[in-house]
Amino acid sequence: MRAYGGDRYQIGTIALGLIMVKIILLFVLAWNSLFVMDEFGQLGYAKYLFRELFDTIQPSKAAGSTAFFKLAHLVGWDATSILLVGRIQTALLGCAIVAMVYACARSLGEDRVRALSIVLVLLCFSNFMERVFRTIAEPLAVFFAVAALLVVVRAHALSARHVLAAGVLSGLAFLATQKSVYFNVALGLGLVTDAAMMRRYSTGLARGACLVLGWSLSILAYCFVFGGSNPVPIAESLVFGPIEVATRGGVEYGGLRHLVLQTLLRNVVLYVFCFSGMALSLMRFRQLEERNRIALIFSIVITVLVFIHDQPWPYVFIMALPFMSLWSLTPLDRIVANTRHFRIASVALVTAVVLSFVSNIVYLRFNNAAQLELVARAESLLAPGDRYFDGIGMLPNRSEPSTLWLDRHYVLATLRQGDRSEAYEIFSKSPPKMILWSYRMEYIYPVIAPLIRNSYVTVAPNLRIAGSRLYLGEQEVFDVPIPGVYGLYSATGTPLRGAVDIDGTVFDRPVHLSSGPKAVTLRMGSGEALLLPQGSYAGRFKPGSDDLSMFANAYD
Repeated sequence: MRAYGGDRYQIGTIALGLIMVKIILLFVLAWNSLFVMDEFGQLGYAKYLFRELFDTIQPSKAAGSTAFFKLAHLVGWDATSILLVGRIQTALLGCAIVAMVYACARSLGEDRVRALSIVLVLLCFSNFMERVFRTIAEPLAVFFAVAALLVVVRAHALSARHVLAAGVLSGLAFLATQKSVYFNVALGLGLVTDAAMMRRYSTGLARGACLVLGWSLSILAYCFVFGGSNPVPIAESLVFGPIEVATRGGVEYGGLRHLVLQTLLRNVVLYVFCFSGMALSLMRFRQLEERNRIALIFSIVITVLVFIHDQPWPYVFIMALPFMSLWSLTPLDRIVANTRHFRIASVALVTAVVLSFVSNIVYLRFNNAAQLELVARAESLLAPGDRYFDGIGMLPNRSEPSTLWLDRHYVLATLRQGDRSEAYEIFSKSPPKMILWSYRMEYIYPVIAPLIRNSYVTVAPNLRIAGSRLYLGEQEVFDVPIPGVYGLYSATGTPLRGAVDIDGTVFDRPVHLSSGPKAVTLRMGSGEALLLPQGSYAGRFKPGSDDLSMFANAYD
């Protein structure tokens, strides 16, 4: 489809206008969309950078994205702002990816109108629009991967210098997430296979060596930056850290292949154009220019690897979509001479574009208002030195007793190990001041119940704080989890005057309690009171039951 007809300028203007609307929608979605649990953990991990990280805390994955999200911690002034700044960071990364896809398209021989159309196709994929702004490692990895391909396809005469630079960028992608080994393999196969098919075997070997050298330079720099004079443990964590995650797959979730079907059904027309475009280009592989051959091999390999990945969470597909989109207009080129077929295909593509806008707007119903309210309320109840636990990391600027991540694997491990589990050890040896409750905490409650049942009290939906709820004249057992000064408060958080009997001694003012079980009775005051660590709570409590559906529809 080298010609659109006599109104090319008009088509280009419309495409650009739709792209701008999509970009606006991208930032609206970034600001408002429901947070996936992984976002809290990966963004919050940056609080350990240059502190406990690689010292008392050994990351199970590469820390490249952790360094990237440190900016959100430096710019943000509280937990909510850190989360939203992180979202804006990754949305800007998404814009940079879009710009580089446009540059790749132009370098592959597309004119301005077609390159804009390719970008628009990319922005119409629901997975891209709904996932590229997530505060996880994949958007950063995709950024470096697209940059690496751009370096290769923009080169007028591909030299060792270009391949070396692409290798460095591929290494940076790997340092964002080791899943980026897919990009490294795809680019390596693209460079070497192209040379081999053209019977330039020495060129292929040289390209492979330069790519590996560039990749190694990034890895070495990372190891020395974080490891100093002892980089070996850092290198080991890069290799062995993700193996345990990668090898267990999605079996614990009952299989995740339905998520592949989900993306195919929601974007069926777009996938048809992209898949058929790559297939048609492959059929005339030898007629393509060198840069197009390399880009095509790269695109096919990364697409196959992503779609056969055994943990195909919706955000994983953004690793393939930018490259697939480069070939989305090729089917139109093959049928441009057949007016009827061309018109049908064009209508189908335009319809998919229009429906994508509807899908983006509908997706706004999955908003983060309740999550951010919980985050703000929890932060207001914790001093900077206080610790909390939720197994998710919802407060990026507060400390946790452990970095235990309660995904399905560790939930099952906790239930299996019982009082030998890390979760049990946290509450028995280093209990937090506050617990943020979610369905994951609900899962492990049978294990930790003996340690929290008489030690924490609900003060708002999904919030438990060290303390006890007392009723006038009724004795309660308060197993004090953390020593400190405790006082009486109302259900709204205002301080109360009253008298409380603790192990036979009556106190009419705040009292210091050591850890351990105490027999507590409210002797004087209102009919009900909360015995809590001394603090400022007025107006910060809220009645209501836990919302265990707060993370529902996260992958819808």
